[in-house]
Amino acid sequence: MLKAKTIITALIILYSFSCSSKKVDQKKATNSKSYIQLFDGHSLSGWKTLDFDGSGGQVTVDNNSIIFDRGEPFTGIVIDNDNFQLPGEEYEISVEAKKTDGRDFFCAITFPVPEKNACCTFVAGAWGGQVTGLSNIDYLDANRNTTRSTLRYETDKWYNIIIKISYGRIQCWIDDRIVVNSLISNKTISMRPGAIEQCQPFGIASYETSANFRSIRIRKIDINQE
Repeated sequence: MLKAKTIITALIILYSFSCSSKKVDQKKATNSKSYIQLFDGHSLSGWKTLDFDGSGGQVTVDNNSIIFDRGEPFTGIVIDNDNFQLPGEEYEISVEAKKTDGRDFFCAITFPVPEKNACCTFVAGAWGGQVTGLSNIDYLDANRNTTRSTLRYETDKWYNIIIKISYGRIQCWIDDRIVVNSLISNKTISMRPGAIEQCQPFGIASYETSANFRSIRIRKIDINQE
């Protein structure tokens, strides 16, 4: 009798563990939203090179990368698709970028913040090559607001940049390091005035710096299931 009870108890525990595992697997499946590729690796299809009033650097594609020559001062591209839509109001951007020459920002990603009906820019390597943060928060650029940090960026090294836009928060990573974790519910989000505004609603730019980009992707997220 005791042996039978032991077997029944073991079966109940095993069944419970099995059900729990299924729930975890289902949650993982729900979280793994497919990325939308915004760069085909071969052309600038879907993008427009920004002229910046005649001073913009040249943009080409080679070896599965978008190549930014050094601009005077800007080089940039902007999404060129009238039918482009965000995958959701909460979403994630993933870009691989590297600096090849220069002393200022090699990657400035401008993106919409649907909650605020506005755009802002994540900059990496600005103001002399190290300042990292968001422009603008409460009308202050990345060098003057609370998202400011400094990182040393190596030349010819690929960095994986992740930006997550969710209700009330913007988070940014350089590789595995979180560099921005900003609560925005009570803040004003805007663009830094000037040429960078041409990158709206979704674009990438550099400043007096040459750079390469690859694997430009976007996906919908559900922050409650992350």
